[in-house]
Amino acid sequence: MLYYLRNIKSTVQQTADAIAAALKIEVEIADADLIRVAGTGKYKSQCGCPMDDGFVYRHVMKTGVPVIIDNPGFNELCQPCPCRGNCMEYAEVAIPIRIEDQIIGVIGLVSFDEEQTQRLMDNKQSLLLFLEKMADLLVGKATEIQQNHDRDILTSQLVTVLNLLHDGILLVNDQQKVTHYNTLAAKLLDIDAQEEQALYHLLDNKNLWLAVERGETFSGNIQGKRVATQLYCDVVPIKNDGNIEGAVITLRDLQQIKKLVKAATVNDIETHFSQIVGNSKKMKDLKAMALHVAPSKATLLIQGESGTGKELLARAIHQSSKRKGHAFIAINCGAIPENLLESELFGYEEGSFTGAKRGGKLGKFELAHNGTLFLDEIGDMPLHLQVKILRVLQERRVERIGSTRSIPVDVRVIAATHRDLDNMVITGEFREDLYYRLNVIPLTIPPLRERLEDVPILTQFYLDYYSVVTDRSVSGITSETIEILSRYTWPGNVRELGNVIEYCVTMVAGGMITSDTLPKRIKTEHKPEMIDSSLNLKVLERETIMKALTLVDVNGHKEDAAKLLGISRASLYRKIKEYEIGENRTFS
Repeated sequence: MLYYLRNIKSTVQQTADAIAAALKIEVEIADADLIRVAGTGKYKSQCGCPMDDGFVYRHVMKTGVPVIIDNPGFNELCQPCPCRGNCMEYAEVAIPIRIEDQIIGVIGLVSFDEEQTQRLMDNKQSLLLFLEKMADLLVGKATEIQQNHDRDILTSQLVTVLNLLHDGILLVNDQQKVTHYNTLAAKLLDIDAQEEQALYHLLDNKNLWLAVERGETFSGNIQGKRVATQLYCDVVPIKNDGNIEGAVITLRDLQQIKKLVKAATVNDIETHFSQIVGNSKKMKDLKAMALHVAPSKATLLIQGESGTGKELLARAIHQSSKRKGHAFIAINCGAIPENLLESELFGYEEGSFTGAKRGGKLGKFELAHNGTLFLDEIGDMPLHLQVKILRVLQERRVERIGSTRSIPVDVRVIAATHRDLDNMVITGEFREDLYYRLNVIPLTIPPLRERLEDVPILTQFYLDYYSVVTDRSVSGITSETIEILSRYTWPGNVRELGNVIEYCVTMVAGGMITSDTLPKRIKTEHKPEMIDSSLNLKVLERETIMKALTLVDVNGHKEDAAKLLGISRASLYRKIKEYEIGENRTFS
């Protein structure tokens, strides 16, 4: 710490005047820089000036030892002085002003006649004790001022930190009087800075303060008295020797919490219909239907095998709806244990069951308010939860576990499953009323084996994607490899194709993907026996044209397909029309 006598200049001058009046001798007090801070007599007019001739004081500052000089001008400490041998002073006493190991100044007494000198010499010890007491007074005042200064800085820093927090902060004493608050708390609670504030004027504090009196923490939703905003509150009691002396309260706007959740769920993955790859007729029809129903409020049921991209379609529908600015919350009903699924969907109140988090928890329905809730694998949901889901869909209200209060929610539900819900309804595994409530607009994603003509374009999509993701580009893929991929039945659907392409990109980084690069299972899949109808010439011709078009579908044109077939472009056009191949494909 740096202690400056100039910070207590008036006190230093008062001390100098008091010493001079008591001893009837002139006094000067200098700081650590040998600047005269205070003085009496002729020295008073020189306050604020440096002491260029303060050789004795400099020695005291350096050694920390008091000095008494009875022969000014001739003492060895006076040798550098230009007035040496012709000094106007008769005697001098100097004593350091010390704070621990730091010397912050010097008190000097100077006599200018024999009478003053005699008093100095006759009372050396008592004089030094008196000056030490005066020095202690100055030290005490300097310490107090420095500590106040440090405390003000610390207070300013703490206030700055509190005002930078994204939580409102209240400090209350044991009488529930608000002693401090930050700017956000003032805004959240509409606090009038001109009035003394009591906690019960600001918050519905009954349960909160009961917890504080028990010495317990409190967390949960709370209502403001002056504002309509719902707040989330954390309270920690302040204890001293077992006594409750108040509490620290943090406040957050519940709507702001939901906005943060929305920001985390909406902005991370934006999916558009252009990202659903496929030019087959089935996929075009599916995308057209999904795009048509996206702006509506209708509940949707997406059915399709695992790996077909049900969540991708749900996200695209959400992004094309009026809810796209709000949360898209996805939950896999088959991946969460049954005993946890209910609390994940509906949330719970504090203390509603053993292990419940302090303050309770918002459920997925509440988090998806004004947005979309995607219930993946709805066919795996237990029957007793199906009842609660049906009630939410009918009443548009949700009730947390352990609560008697229902909360209104505006949520669009998109459900998805790979299971046969029709059969599950017949067997009693799925509620018929919920099935019809979900199946307002059914959307079925075809398995990849039913749209093998999409394999080339999907392959190119994944080649581009994984080249970026893995930072391993490839020079291309052979037509033979495309043909093998287009014959495989893909039990894992689009997900399996993506995994295969990622494998290939990783294995041949910088090279060409050939049939040798493919996983063994892709090349050795059991081929179905040829049926008699395949010997029909027109069927064989149609299949051959389809195969040629598939091989050039990624980067080629009809002219390339005509060359592969050994016919003219005009002949190819005529045969495409004859065999109605154009109804299932889009070519350039």
